[in-house]
Amino acid sequence: MAPTGQRTDLLAAAAAFLTEHVPGLATVADPPARVPADGSAALGGLATEADVAGVVRVAGLTERVLGGHGEITPVPRTGQVRYYEDEIRTAAGTLIGTVSGRLEVVHERPGDGHRFAVRTEQVHLFGTLFHFSGLNDLTAEFAGAYVSVPGFAVAGELVGWSAVRSIHMTPTPFVSKVQLVLAR
Repeated sequence: MAPTGQRTDLLAAAAAFLTEHVPGLATVADPPARVPADGSAALGGLATEADVAGVVRVAGLTERVLGGHGEITPVPRTGQVRYYEDEIRTAAGTLIGTVSGRLEVVHERPGDGHRFAVRTEQVHLFGTLFHFSGLNDLTAEFAGAYVSVPGFAVAGELVGWSAVRSIHMTPTPFVSKVQLVLAR
Protein backbone atom coordinates (compact mmCIF):
# COMPACT_ATOMS: atom_id res chain seq x y z
CA MET A 1 0.00 0.00 0.00
CA ALA A 2 1.46 3.35 -1.04
CA PRO A 3 1.66 6.12 1.57
CA THR A 4 -1.18 8.63 1.23
CA GLY A 5 0.08 11.31 3.58
CA GLN A 6 -2.99 10.72 5.76
CA ARG A 7 -2.74 9.29 9.27
CA THR A 8 -4.71 6.07 9.74
CA ASP A 9 -6.11 5.24 13.17
CA LEU A 10 -5.30 1.51 13.37
CA LEU A 11 -7.54 0.88 16.37
CA ALA A 12 -10.56 2.51 14.69
CA ALA A 13 -9.84 0.63 11.47
CA ALA A 14 -9.55 -2.70 13.33
CA ALA A 15 -12.78 -2.05 15.25
CA ALA A 16 -14.62 -1.13 12.05
CA PHE A 17 -13.29 -4.25 10.31
CA LEU A 18 -14.37 -6.52 13.19
CA THR A 19 -17.82 -4.96 13.41
CA GLU A 20 -18.37 -5.37 9.67
CA HIS A 21 -16.83 -8.81 9.11
CA VAL A 22 -17.43 -10.60 12.41
CA PRO A 23 -20.92 -9.69 13.62
CA GLY A 24 -21.55 -10.65 17.20
CA LEU A 25 -17.87 -10.65 18.15
CA ALA A 26 -17.62 -6.91 18.75
CA THR A 27 -21.01 -6.75 20.49
CA VAL A 28 -20.28 -9.24 23.27
CA ALA A 29 -21.01 -8.00 26.80
CA ASP A 30 -17.96 -6.33 28.36
CA PRO A 31 -15.77 -9.32 29.33
CA PRO A 32 -12.95 -7.25 30.88
CA ALA A 33 -15.29 -6.33 33.72
CA ARG A 34 -14.67 -9.85 35.10
CA VAL A 35 -10.89 -9.49 35.03
CA PRO A 36 -8.86 -7.82 37.81
CA ALA A 37 -7.53 -4.44 36.65
CA ASP A 38 -3.88 -5.05 37.51
CA GLY A 39 -2.74 -4.33 33.95
CA SER A 40 0.51 -5.63 32.56
CA ALA A 41 2.05 -5.84 36.03
CA ALA A 42 0.73 -9.43 35.95
CA LEU A 43 2.83 -10.15 32.86
CA GLY A 44 6.14 -10.05 34.72
CA GLY A 45 4.91 -12.50 37.32
CA LEU A 46 3.76 -15.00 34.70
CA ALA A 47 6.68 -14.85 32.27
CA THR A 48 8.31 -18.27 32.13
CA GLU A 49 11.45 -16.97 30.42
CA ALA A 50 13.33 -13.75 30.90
CA ASP A 51 12.45 -10.89 28.57
CA VAL A 52 15.27 -11.40 26.06
CA ALA A 53 15.47 -8.97 23.14
CA GLY A 54 11.87 -7.89 23.68
CA VAL A 55 10.35 -11.39 23.72
CA VAL A 56 8.29 -12.73 26.63
CA ARG A 57 7.02 -16.31 26.82
CA VAL A 58 4.09 -17.23 29.06
CA ALA A 59 3.08 -20.88 29.54
CA GLY A 60 1.04 -22.84 32.06
CA LEU A 61 -2.25 -21.05 31.36
CA THR A 62 -5.58 -22.77 30.94
CA GLU A 63 -8.60 -21.64 28.98
CA ARG A 64 -12.09 -22.78 29.93
CA VAL A 65 -15.11 -22.46 27.63
CA LEU A 66 -17.91 -20.53 29.34
CA GLY A 67 -20.47 -20.67 26.56
CA GLY A 68 -21.29 -19.79 23.02
CA HIS A 69 -23.51 -20.68 20.11
CA GLY A 70 -23.25 -22.42 16.77
CA GLU A 71 -21.72 -25.82 16.19
CA ILE A 72 -18.46 -27.47 15.24
CA THR A 73 -19.00 -31.25 15.24
CA PRO A 74 -16.26 -33.81 16.09
CA VAL A 75 -15.87 -34.31 12.33
CA PRO A 76 -16.20 -30.68 11.19
CA ARG A 77 -17.97 -29.79 7.96
CA THR A 78 -17.22 -26.81 5.73
CA GLY A 79 -19.52 -23.93 6.63
CA GLN A 80 -19.93 -24.76 10.32
CA VAL A 81 -19.47 -21.76 12.63
CA ARG A 82 -19.02 -21.56 16.40
CA TYR A 83 -18.92 -18.40 18.56
CA TYR A 84 -17.44 -18.85 22.03
CA GLU A 85 -16.68 -17.06 25.29
CA ASP A 86 -13.74 -18.32 27.37
CA GLU A 87 -11.79 -17.43 30.51
CA ILE A 88 -8.00 -17.60 30.80
CA ARG A 89 -6.58 -18.65 34.17
CA THR A 90 -3.13 -19.15 35.68
CA ALA A 91 -1.99 -22.57 36.91
CA ALA A 92 -3.13 -21.43 40.37
CA GLY A 93 -6.63 -20.79 39.02
CA THR A 94 -6.54 -16.98 39.05
CA LEU A 95 -8.68 -15.35 36.34
CA ILE A 96 -6.41 -13.14 34.22
CA GLY A 97 -8.17 -12.82 30.87
CA THR A 98 -11.16 -13.41 28.63
CA VAL A 99 -11.64 -14.52 25.03
CA SER A 100 -14.46 -13.77 22.58
CA GLY A 101 -13.99 -15.85 19.48
CA ARG A 102 -15.35 -17.21 16.23
CA LEU A 103 -14.35 -20.41 14.47
CA GLU A 104 -15.50 -21.09 10.89
CA VAL A 105 -14.70 -24.28 9.00
CA VAL A 106 -13.59 -23.12 5.55
CA HIS A 107 -11.80 -26.01 3.81
CA GLU A 108 -11.35 -29.77 3.62
CA ARG A 109 -8.03 -30.87 2.15
CA PRO A 110 -8.76 -33.53 -0.52
CA GLY A 111 -5.52 -35.48 0.00
CA ASP A 112 -6.08 -36.46 3.63
CA GLY A 113 -9.45 -35.03 4.69
CA HIS A 114 -8.02 -32.56 7.21
CA ARG A 115 -10.47 -29.75 7.97
CA PHE A 116 -9.30 -26.15 8.36
CA ALA A 117 -10.97 -23.25 10.15
CA VAL A 118 -10.41 -19.53 10.45
CA ARG A 119 -10.09 -18.60 14.14
CA THR A 120 -10.76 -14.93 14.99
CA GLU A 121 -10.49 -13.79 18.61
CA GLN A 122 -10.47 -10.74 20.84
CA VAL A 123 -8.45 -11.47 23.97
CA HIS A 124 -8.42 -9.19 27.03
CA LEU A 125 -5.21 -9.99 28.89
CA PHE A 126 -2.56 -8.07 30.86
CA GLY A 127 -4.51 -4.80 30.64
CA THR A 128 -4.48 -5.09 26.85
CA LEU A 129 -6.90 -5.95 24.04
CA PHE A 130 -5.33 -8.36 21.53
CA HIS A 131 -6.78 -9.33 18.15
CA PHE A 132 -5.84 -12.82 16.89
CA SER A 133 -6.75 -14.31 13.53
CA GLY A 134 -5.44 -17.24 11.53
CA LEU A 135 -6.06 -20.55 9.82
CA ASN A 136 -5.95 -23.69 12.00
CA ASP A 137 -5.92 -27.38 11.15
CA LEU A 138 -8.94 -28.55 13.19
CA THR A 139 -8.26 -32.21 12.48
CA ALA A 140 -4.80 -31.88 14.06
CA GLU A 141 -6.20 -29.79 16.92
CA PHE A 142 -8.88 -32.37 17.72
CA ALA A 143 -6.13 -35.05 17.65
CA GLY A 144 -4.20 -33.18 20.37
CA ALA A 145 -1.74 -31.02 18.44
CA TYR A 146 -1.02 -27.42 19.37
CA VAL A 147 -2.45 -24.85 16.94
CA SER A 148 -1.17 -21.29 16.84
CA VAL A 149 -2.79 -18.00 15.94
CA PRO A 150 -0.87 -14.76 15.30
CA GLY A 151 -2.10 -11.47 16.68
CA PHE A 152 -1.32 -7.99 17.86
CA ALA A 153 -2.27 -5.64 20.69
CA VAL A 154 -4.75 -2.99 19.54
CA ALA A 155 -5.37 -1.17 22.84
CA GLY A 156 -4.01 -0.99 26.37
CA GLU A 157 -0.60 -1.12 28.02
CA LEU A 158 1.00 -3.40 25.43
CA VAL A 159 -0.43 -1.69 22.32
CA GLY A 160 1.75 -2.37 19.31
CA TRP A 161 3.11 -5.68 20.61
CA SER A 162 2.90 -8.76 18.38
CA ALA A 163 1.76 -12.06 19.81
CA VAL A 164 1.33 -15.74 19.00
CA ARG A 165 -1.25 -17.71 20.95
CA SER A 166 -0.86 -21.50 20.99
CA ILE A 167 -3.81 -23.64 22.05
CA HIS A 168 -3.82 -27.33 22.98
CA MET A 169 -7.07 -29.21 23.66
CA THR A 170 -6.88 -31.40 26.76
CA PRO A 171 -8.79 -34.59 27.61
CA THR A 172 -10.88 -32.47 30.01
CA PRO A 173 -13.89 -31.23 28.02
CA PHE A 174 -13.97 -27.48 27.33
CA VAL A 175 -10.48 -26.87 28.80
CA SER A 176 -7.36 -26.08 26.78
CA LYS A 177 -3.73 -25.33 27.62
CA VAL A 178 -2.55 -21.95 26.36
CA GLN A 179 0.91 -20.56 25.70
CA LEU A 180 1.75 -17.02 24.57
CA VAL A 181 4.79 -15.48 22.96
CA LEU A 182 4.74 -11.68 23.07
CA ALA A 183 7.22 -9.41 21.30
CA ARG A 184 7.64 -5.64 21.25
